[in-house]
Amino acid sequence: MSEPAGRTQQERRTDAERRLVAAAAELVAEIGPSRVTLANVGERAGYSRGLATHHFGSKSALMQRLVNAVTHQFREAMIEQTVSDSPMDELQALIDIYFHVMADLQPVNRARLVLWADAVATPSDDIRPAMVSADREFREEIEKRIRLAVAAGVFPRAVDAQGLATVIIAMLRGVALQSLIDDHVDLDAARREIEHLLSGRLTKGSGS
Repeated sequence: MSEPAGRTQQERRTDAERRLVAAAAELVAEIGPSRVTLANVGERAGYSRGLATHHFGSKSALMQRLVNAVTHQFREAMIEQTVSDSPMDELQALIDIYFHVMADLQPVNRARLVLWADAVATPSDDIRPAMVSADREFREEIEKRIRLAVAAGVFPRAVDAQGLATVIIAMLRGVALQSLIDDHVDLDAARREIEHLLSGRLTKGSGS
């Protein structure tokens, strides 16, 4: 692969690693993490079979970098773009963004779902801890917002912030995993039902 003239060694290295991580995401999404190798990642990125080894040293290190990359992108989309003065609007925006991502699933987002499913099925030392950490961060962000809304009297006091945050993620991911293997899943209908369920639970006077 030819390199543009005038780039520094660090710029070339950064670009190569970005392309290798993107290639790893594509392969994880297509064939699953167990069949990904440093060699086929290098080839998919358009480099030599050995370049991924040169940059990452091991498949474990590459998978860790991939998990970090997909988690960072997911956080940017799900959390940092849903800031609002209204707690209900924040949850609504989170749900809308999640379903927007699902409707046009890119390799990096498909890879994240596949990695999560693999973490459930396989007690790996490199993927499972990273996915657990990312899940906890996502859940705690939602929980924090719900807790603040309950304390401010916006949501009913009977709402359990941690429990509801767990249920919200379960609903979203459950729909995502179903749609990953079944193109008959109606994403719009699922989104509407989740919104109705949350609206009913978070309307004051809904009781315990």
